[in-house]
Amino acid sequence: MEELNVEIKNAVHLVVTGDSGVRMELADYFSFKPNGYQFSPAYKNRMWDGVIRLFQPMRPVLYVGLFPRLKKFCEERGYRLNAPDHLMNGENIPDDYGYELAKEVNCKFEPRDYQNQYVVDALRDGRSLSLSPTSSGKSLIIYLLQQHYYQAFEHRTLIIVPTISLVHQMAGDFEDYGCDPSLIYKIQGGVDKNTDAPIVISTWQSLMKVNKDWLSQFKVVLGDEAHNFQAKSLQKIMEGLDECYYRHGFTGTLKSEESKTHRLVLEGCFGSVRKHVSTKDLMDQGTIADFNIKAIVLSHSKEARKNFYTEFKKIKESQKRYPAEREFLVNNDKRNIFIRNLLWSLEGQNNLVLFDLVEKHGKILEPMLEKEGRQLHFIYGQTKGDERERIRHLIENDPVKQHNILASYGVFSTGVNLKKLDNIIFASGSKSEVRVLQSIGRALRKGNDADKATLYDITDDLTHGSFENYTLQHFKKRIEIYGREQFAFKVYTVDI
Repeated sequence: MEELNVEIKNAVHLVVTGDSGVRMELADYFSFKPNGYQFSPAYKNRMWDGVIRLFQPMRPVLYVGLFPRLKKFCEERGYRLNAPDHLMNGENIPDDYGYELAKEVNCKFEPRDYQNQYVVDALRDGRSLSLSPTSSGKSLIIYLLQQHYYQAFEHRTLIIVPTISLVHQMAGDFEDYGCDPSLIYKIQGGVDKNTDAPIVISTWQSLMKVNKDWLSQFKVVLGDEAHNFQAKSLQKIMEGLDECYYRHGFTGTLKSEESKTHRLVLEGCFGSVRKHVSTKDLMDQGTIADFNIKAIVLSHSKEARKNFYTEFKKIKESQKRYPAEREFLVNNDKRNIFIRNLLWSLEGQNNLVLFDLVEKHGKILEPMLEKEGRQLHFIYGQTKGDERERIRHLIENDPVKQHNILASYGVFSTGVNLKKLDNIIFASGSKSEVRVLQSIGRALRKGNDADKATLYDITDDLTHGSFENYTLQHFKKRIEIYGREQFAFKVYTVDI
C-alpha cells in the first residue's frame, strides 16, 4: 500500500513526503488553471503555463488548511496517511460548548443553534472557514471563539477586517456582548501598533509593513470578510503568521463563478468550508427581515439605443467598451431623474442608494437627491471611519427623521452593520455574486417596525438588433443569483 507521511513545519505549512509517483499525483491533485489565465501577459509571453500549483514534488509543502483535502485524496485512492493525531481526529469539544461558553463569559446574548454549531465545529478542527450569510451573527461567533482561546489558554487574538469602519464596528459589537473595552486595541492608519491588549482589531492594509516578530505575538487569527483574503497582500500576512495555529475565517459569500483558485487559497489560509445556515433558513425562522426584489428594466427609446450602438461600435478596444457604457448611463439625465423620483416615492424611514463611480455618478446624484424633510448622508471612500460610525448611530437611534443614504458599493457592500434599512436601490449594477449578496445583506437585519425590506434593482435595456449591452447581461446574472438564493423577485419594465 502506498503511503504519505505528514509533519507540521509551522502554522502555515505541512511537509508531505512519500513515493515520487504519489507526490506527482498529489501535485496534479492540487493544480488548476484559474479563470482568465489565457489573458495573463505571463501566459501570452510563454513565461507561465497557466497552471497554479499548490504542491510541488521537489518542494513538498502544503498549506495546513488543505489537510482535509489531503485526507480525502488518500481515502479515494486507498493510500495510508500518517499524520499527527490532532490533525486526524481534532479536539474533543462538547456539542453544547457554544452555549456554555457564552454563559461562562457572561455574554449578553445567547447563541442560536447554528451559532453554537459553528463554534463547536471550528474549535474541534482548530481551523475553519465559516460560510455564514450576512445577518447570521458572525461577530458573535468571532467573539465566542476569541473568548475561548483567551479564557482557556490566554492566547492573544488578531482580528483582520477589510475596512476602518469594520474595525470600529467589530469593537462596538464586542462591547455590546459584554467585553471590557480596555481589552480591545484598534489599529488603523497612523496608530501605534505596539500593545499588550489580548484583542487586536486591524485593517489588513495597516498590517502590510509589519514584520514577523510583531506577528509572532499572536496565536489566534480571525479573518472577517474572508473572501478578500485571496489577494496576494493578505496571503503574505497569513503566511507571516507562522506561529499562529488557530485560524478561523468568516464570509457571507464565496465566489462561485471562479475556478478552484479562490476556494483553495482560502481553505489553505484558514481551513475547510462549513455552512450551517442559509439566508432562506434565516428568513423562514424570522431571524432576518422578510425580503423581496423589484427588478426594474429601464427601456431606452429606439433613438437612444441606435445612437448608443453607433458610438459603441466605434470603440475598437473591447476593454474600453464597458467603461463607455457605464459613462453613458451615469450621465443619462432621464435615468438619474428616475432614481431620484423612485427614492423620493419610498415611504421607508431609512433608504440606501448604492452607486459605483464616485466622481462620475455619486457626486452627480448627491445634489439631485436632496429633499426637504429628509436627511441625506453621502458616504464614500474618503468618508472617515469615525464619521461613518456617527452616521450609523444617528440613523439607528433616530426614530423620527427619514434618512436617505447615498453610498458607494466599495464602502457599503462589505460589512457595514445597519439594523434599520427599509429599502435599497442599486443605482449601478454588478455581476459579482459577492458584491450583490453582501449589498443585499445590508437590508436583511431586523430593526425596522415592519421587519420587511425591498431591493430595487435598476438595469438598462439598450439592445439594438442582435446587440445586447453589458449592463443587461449583468442583470441576467443577478436574476440567476436571486433564483438560486430563493429570493422573491418580480421584473418590471419602465420606458424612459
